[in-house]
Amino acid sequence: MQQLYDLFLKTGLRPFAFMTDTLHLEQKVTRSDLTTLLILLFRGDQTMSELASEMGAPLSSMTSIAARLERKGFIARAISAQDQRVRLVTLTQEGRRLAKEWEHLMHEMLGRLEEAFTPEELDEFTRLLLKAAKVFQGEEPARQYEAKNQARKIDIED
Repeated sequence: MQQLYDLFLKTGLRPFAFMTDTLHLEQKVTRSDLTTLLILLFRGDQTMSELASEMGAPLSSMTSIAARLERKGFIARAISAQDQRVRLVTLTQEGRRLAKEWEHLMHEMLGRLEEAFTPEELDEFTRLLLKAAKVFQGEEPARQYEAKNQARKIDIED
């Protein structure tokens, strides 16, 4: 289940789009905002570089996201005590509340999957989603399909 959770975070899949009770939340933040809030919730305070790396985004894009979240009051940026050149990003109380609300909804959605699938189906579903994500990210070559005109042997039982 953790693999599905991470997959939704890292690939920007929108599982909440299937749930009608999340529309009011999606009006507050963008998908990249949401991902940033959840990363901070799960991983704790991060530097801008760490967040950019985790998001797979350039530092300039992460700076724009952070500025938007800071304006909305969801994060605070401060200078690191260890290195004055480093900006540390942390959740505010309101940001933590919103991230926890999203986390609860994600657990609810994944719980629905657990109820709908057998453990074997859930494993297969996760495996296929991970494989699809790798293909889309160019990490895994697409499988070559056999020609349609090739004969196939079909075993028929009596």
